[in-house]
Amino acid sequence: MQSATIVLAVLLTLGPALAADLPREVAAFVARRDRCDHFRGEDPADPVRSAQIARALEVNCRGTDAELARLKRRHGGDPAIRARLGRYDPQVE
Repeated sequence: MQSATIVLAVLLTLGPALAADLPREVAAFVARRDRCDHFRGEDPADPVRSAQIARALEVNCRGTDAELARLKRRHGGDPAIRARLGRYDPQVE
């Protein structure tokens, strides 16, 4: 569990720096979706952690499929943004 906390701290620290060259709405999506993907990949060790993960998934994943599709349409003409958004699975909900 401590390693998962460290990974999340690194993602939260580096996320803004890595997304600094993106429009604000895309950077916000990237940060949120990275948190979503982090919790999607976490294996719950116990019932308490399982409940924490379920809440984190609800907060960070809900609505991201539609948001990803919208951002891809809106920024489809920008190859850098298209490539960045292309990293994400279009269906996680």
